[in-house]
Amino acid sequence: MNIVYITSIISVLLLLVFIILSIVKTNSLSFQIIYIVVAAFNIGVITSLILINYSNKSAIIWPVLLFMHVISKTITLRKHLKQLD
Repeated sequence: MNIVYITSIISVLLLLVFIILSIVKTNSLSFQIIYIVVAAFNIGVITSLILINYSNKSAIIWPVLLFMHVISKTITLRKHLKQLD
């Protein structure tokens, strides 16, 4: 195994754990902010690994779908923060 596989496995597992915890802890605004930061970073890592190391670029659809999930979480978080004002 080389560093690309190890990095991608760690990023995907970390992303899955944070997605599950984000669904469980929907009321914790501080955790949702941490989730958005960690998920955006891991999606960037996965996207760069796909773009650099693989000739088949159709696999980029999965990070795009995950990024859309992060965008929806960000919109939801903004709505909650506006209600607190």
